[in-house]
Amino acid sequence: MWRTAGITALAGAIATVTALFMLPGFGGTRIPPIETVNADGSRSETLHILLPEDGIAVTHGGNVPFPAAPPGVAIFTEDALKRGFALLVRVRDAEGRAVGLAAELEVHPQGDMLAESLEWDTDWILVLPGRGILTLQQVEHSNELGPRVINPTLATGQDWVGDWTVQTTVGPGPGGRGVILGGSGEFTGSTGSFVEVDHLTRFSATMGLAGKVELQLQRKVP
Repeated sequence: MWRTAGITALAGAIATVTALFMLPGFGGTRIPPIETVNADGSRSETLHILLPEDGIAVTHGGNVPFPAAPPGVAIFTEDALKRGFALLVRVRDAEGRAVGLAAELEVHPQGDMLAESLEWDTDWILVLPGRGILTLQQVEHSNELGPRVINPTLATGQDWVGDWTVQTTVGPGPGGRGVILGGSGEFTGSTGSFVEVDHLTRFSATMGLAGKVELQLQRKVP
């Protein structure tokens, strides 16, 4: 989880701006969710992010093997933020409709993420107009991303093209799942778990990763 005041401020700024879409007159139309009510009363819902189509902005401290975007976006140069990573994207439902915005905030660990499988904390802030804000926390790992996808591209200059699906979530909840921290609106008091599953099809040193990210939620309502 982000543990510095600077990164917390960034998260707050993103949430404040995107929360405007929930206010009357700011386009807060609720799109009914595509979800399943399970036997235990929990609700399963999967949100999708298409890359690069749904990307809005990404930045980091220079330790990620693709550039920040769009051009002119601020880079993290401060000591407290130099291993930070921030991503702002659209999110879609299972029918492909854009239903909100999401911010992914990470702090990467010391070590070479391209040479070994490392773990780090990631927070997601989901803003779904007409529904509310939902916050998620997970521990991710790099798995074989470096040796299998990124390193060959950096060594040869040729884009990696393939079909690789990996669950990046390894905790901190039971069964290696991430946790739902709570939220506002219809998500007030929500708990539960989720996993992030990445379907990667291309990596370019100039454009970054392409494919689809799934946030598979299992939400308990009060």
